[in-house]
Amino acid sequence: MKALVLSDVHANIYALEAVWSKENDSDIVYCAGDLVDYGPFPGEVIAWMREHNAVCVQGNHDRKVAALYRRPDQLKDTPDGEWKWKHDNAGKLGEDDITLLERLPESVSFWMDGFGYRMQHLYYKYETIESLHQFDEYWRSHAEEDVREAEHRRLIFGHTHRRTVHYLGDRELWLNPGSVSYRRKDDPSKDAHYMTITDGRIEMKSVEYDRSPLLAATKATRLCAGELEAGLRFFG
Repeated sequence: MKALVLSDVHANIYALEAVWSKENDSDIVYCAGDLVDYGPFPGEVIAWMREHNAVCVQGNHDRKVAALYRRPDQLKDTPDGEWKWKHDNAGKLGEDDITLLERLPESVSFWMDGFGYRMQHLYYKYETIESLHQFDEYWRSHAEEDVREAEHRRLIFGHTHRRTVHYLGDRELWLNPGSVSYRRKDDPSKDAHYMTITDGRIEMKSVEYDRSPLLAATKATRLCAGELEAGLRFFG
């Protein structure tokens, strides 16, 4: 079985489509949250996830955009100098899209090729699990009952935008597929980052894509200076 593992798509449909063009033989798609915010095409990303029956969990930016949508007074009264990506995205989405974001679970568990998995957007802020003891404690207290007794245990996180496979033992690891959309400031790569898991084998992957439509869409927004600068850095 082949799974495509994504995270932190951040309203970047062009990167998402580029990934899919390489991995469209995948049997299932998992996304570790943050479908929206900090990108210009939130509705298109949500529609893609629906179309491909992606298994998603809720990210902090998904919650943030959905909460702002429920406060139309804030959207209406926010001046241009304070207009952020979350305002842009909330203003572009409709009720069905927001309901989907609100209903995304905090975590999901599943079996695949003899491995037990638990997927959640983040561990704790930007911290990571660094010891087998820490892993065992987290799994014991958080893993759903259907995978709790798995012999081979794997956690999937997103949030940090740093692609990683971290082994704590021979049968315990956590992984982060990185961000489909953008890197942290210390990583100059502009490629889309993701992972595939095929018959249990994890592969880190990336793909180049045309960022020019994202750059044009970013320039056409009414973003405040700081948010516009971030968008130009991501997509320029």
